[in-house]
Amino acid sequence: MKRIFVKSAFSQCIILVIFSFLFACKEPDIVGIEVQPAGDQLNVEHCDTISLFAYSVLEDSIRTDETTYNLLGSSFDPVFGKCAASFYAQLRLSVNNVNFGTNPVLDSIVLSLPYATIYGDTNAQQTVKVYEIAEDIYKDSIYYSNRDFLTTGVPIASMTFTPNIRDSVTVGNDKLPPQLRIHLNAAVGQKFLDASGSTSLSDNNNFLNFFKGIYVTTTYASGAGSTITFNLLNSQAKVALYYKNDADTLVYDFVINENSARVGHFNHAKYQYADHYLRSEIYGDTLKGDSILYLQSMAGLKIRILYPYIKELVKNGRIAINKADLIVDVDDNPDYHLSDYATPPQLILLEEKDGLIRFLLDQYEGTTYYGGTYNSSKKEYRFNISRHIQQVIDGIKDNIGLYLVDYTVNRPNEARRVVLNGTKRNNGNLRLQITYTKLY
Repeated sequence: MKRIFVKSAFSQCIILVIFSFLFACKEPDIVGIEVQPAGDQLNVEHCDTISLFAYSVLEDSIRTDETTYNLLGSSFDPVFGKCAASFYAQLRLSVNNVNFGTNPVLDSIVLSLPYATIYGDTNAQQTVKVYEIAEDIYKDSIYYSNRDFLTTGVPIASMTFTPNIRDSVTVGNDKLPPQLRIHLNAAVGQKFLDASGSTSLSDNNNFLNFFKGIYVTTTYASGAGSTITFNLLNSQAKVALYYKNDADTLVYDFVINENSARVGHFNHAKYQYADHYLRSEIYGDTLKGDSILYLQSMAGLKIRILYPYIKELVKNGRIAINKADLIVDVDDNPDYHLSDYATPPQLILLEEKDGLIRFLLDQYEGTTYYGGTYNSSKKEYRFNISRHIQQVIDGIKDNIGLYLVDYTVNRPNEARRVVLNGTKRNNGNLRLQITYTKLY
């Protein structure tokens, strides 16, 4: 097919002005197009001022049943305010048909929770409380982070501690991995001893009717506080019943394992203790997202990103997206970046429609292609969403925008937060850079 080129200098200027007004499009640097035929180079353009609208929004809830880790703790962040994490977990029999022998006498009963990580002030004290669950929870059910279960209402344990995730603990003659050890009330241990040899301890179905599980929570920290990650799939996650009978001194383990229902619960106090600018942005003043954006894990805050005029790219004919980079810069205000709160190593973009969450097609190409990891030297996250943008402008996908969220294999597993630049910051704004080829 013969190409017709505009030879009039005046006409060329008019076309350039129109395209600059709409998209600030320009031909890309010679790198990457120098191997193309000269005629094809005229069809390659670069746009770096696609109109974006972004603002932080409240996360409604996230699924928290049977995650790899469980979170516990409370913290006060001068930017994000107060946050509390707690969890529910079933105990299970380590062997069936439990009989504690003749005249069993309680020594102690201890809940052990193996440490994994800590986020926040590592020296801050926490006050933990344990309750007995009074409502059935089920391993094969789906539960979310805002789900509450009934408890008996009276704590079966309460203690104040300083997390120590590095040092081993000695129990008897055994040296055990770092763990939090909480002594439960003697009444709980006696309840188990009194059931010795009964159907309540014959198998796990009967036991879970007898004792439905534990709820482990904390009171709000008076200072900075922290959020602790526990590994409840570790063999040390259990309630150990120490006792003696007429024959011996013994221990029996009620275990927490992969067969136990486990549900995380998060509370951000509706961000009433957060920075005023943050509160106003998430409660209606979305234009504040032009300047600053806030992101927090644990069903906290996510960022809504819209590009309503993206189809203007194809108003004059079809195009092929060569590259579409969404660049997200971390805000450089030192007041937002405290030493106790490390920047998340990876973020992810998601589509949400009709209550369903979908990954982008680009993500399936792997991290090397897709990106999303934090570049500490540039202080930015960069995403290649070329295929997604192509689908949107071709009408294969609805133009519903994206959500930017914290990323872990299972999202509830980590406590994280970050403050990002908005769409209209003078230096390092949230932006979408597109290189494309005209197909007409």
